[in-house]
Amino acid sequence: MSITNEAVQTVDLAILASFDEAQEEGEPDFVVELIDLYLEEAPRFFSSIRDGLANDDWPSAKRAAHSLRGSSSNLGILQMALIAGALEHLTSTQDASAAEVLQRLEDEFTRVEEILLAERRRRTS
Repeated sequence: MSITNEAVQTVDLAILASFDEAQEEGEPDFVVELIDLYLEEAPRFFSSIRDGLANDDWPSAKRAAHSLRGSSSNLGILQMALIAGALEHLTSTQDASAAEVLQRLEDEFTRVEEILLAERRRRTS
């Protein structure tokens, strides 16, 4: 499964901004809460994938990749969703290249984290 970086945005902030509609007056910023939750959960997914690959527990790795793909997609974290989808496919076929794709996913998360933290700072300043 080929993954290309061209034409796929790292984070579509318009999708994140669309959650502003759910914001209730006087309540904490809903998007900030979503960002915080994602940044808290993503490392857990990575850990589950890593553990699954290390222990030949392909179903666990696949479940975690699937969850990460869904969470990323829902928040407009498009490149991660794409790579997590490829990883999910590789784990379903028990493809040894899954570890390489996991590394690409972790590298992408570093970029995503910077963007999300900048958006978080913008919303809380």
